[in-house]
Amino acid sequence: MADPVAWRAEVDGTVIRLTVADDVVYAGCGPQIYAFDAATGEEMWRIDTGTPGPFRVADGTVYATGGGHVRAVDAYTGVERWRFRGAIPVRPAVAGGRVLVIGDAPRWGRTLHVLSARNGAEKWRMEADPKLSAPLTDGDLVFVGCADGALLALRARNGRERWRIDPYQWHPEWPEHGGPIELLGLSDGVLYVAGLPFDPPPLGFVAGVDVRTGRELWQTVAGYDPGGGRPDEGDPPAAVVPGGVCVGEPGTLTYLSAAEGRARQYRFTEPTRCSPPAMIGGLVCAGTAGQLIDAFDAATGRRVWVVKDVLRPEGSGPPPVAVCRGRLLVGGHRRIYHIDPRTGATIPA
Repeated sequence: MADPVAWRAEVDGTVIRLTVADDVVYAGCGPQIYAFDAATGEEMWRIDTGTPGPFRVADGTVYATGGGHVRAVDAYTGVERWRFRGAIPVRPAVAGGRVLVIGDAPRWGRTLHVLSARNGAEKWRMEADPKLSAPLTDGDLVFVGCADGALLALRARNGRERWRIDPYQWHPEWPEHGGPIELLGLSDGVLYVAGLPFDPPPLGFVAGVDVRTGRELWQTVAGYDPGGGRPDEGDPPAAVVPGGVCVGEPGTLTYLSAAEGRARQYRFTEPTRCSPPAMIGGLVCAGTAGQLIDAFDAATGRRVWVVKDVLRPEGSGPPPVAVCRGRLLVGGHRRIYHIDPRTGATIPA
């Protein structure tokens, strides 16, 4: 196999989000989203969403939040197909021809909007007094966590409740001492969720839930720190990876197996917040708020190398990472560049 071509791309500002889909690299820099050819690094397009916000790429479309809207943009041309007004900067979910976004409710709370992926028309909505997490969907069911500790599964077609987990079912003390439920990811019939405590650990947990029945498969005491929730912080430090899920808290990244929640920890050089992790070549990699990129042996937890992103301004959040054509891609300050996962060397140097 030929060695992949390494390139470096320039952007205006500091990259806070980075993802690769269908041989295109997408980077979020403040209110701007860039698209680059993954093979050459050539810029394909850029858009301005007005304010920073998370985005998701699915089925040839970029669904981008920001400026009070969610926009559906052609993933290859950047041409806007439609926009929906009333979305707050929470990461959308997409499956089964539907787009899920969160908006403000007329009264205190949040509204879940379920839209047509084709034209942005609203299919149904659910208003909730407690604030809602970023949603997830597998196409048949819609999942959303609530600020009071409940987890809901709704039928994607009409919003009717399929099952729910009430706060006391997580832990007898959760209604009094627990906090919101955040959704971490969805894979192979398992929904990964995190319980964020109002009181300090050990009440905080990560759990695996059967998506069809709502049965809790396992629960593990684990720290998870999604940050302050500001859209300019980057995405929360969690990612579904082969065989399980990785979640981050200041100074530590924890891998939890899908089958039973068995934990393996990776400790960063500094006790700071991390980016969503990426796995490549037997390594678990993540950026930290200390402008470092750490790589760990996935099997043993041993640190293999650490690189400092020297140009990244302090306070700009951890550098995001993604896998691109056999190399690790890093979002830095005014640039996107590659790292050789075998050595930690920046390419091109």
